[in-house]
Amino acid sequence: MSRQELQELAHNKAFAKITMLDIDIDELKSDIKNEMYGGLDREQMEMLYTETLREREVWNHIATIIETNN
Repeated sequence: MSRQELQELAHNKAFAKITMLDIDIDELKSDIKNEMYGGLDREQMEMLYTETLREREVWNHIATIIETNN
């Protein structure tokens, strides 16, 4: 595998992960708003939401590194 192919695969993987995290964030936000906790309490759902936001921030950073790495 060439360096260019590896770079493109890493880029695609990072952005796929960010997209999935965006979907998770939207669902968690909606679940919290509608009080649909699925066996968790509100505090746990809010913690899950906060940690998912944090994970997206990390993946955005990773994507930036991938994009700027030639």
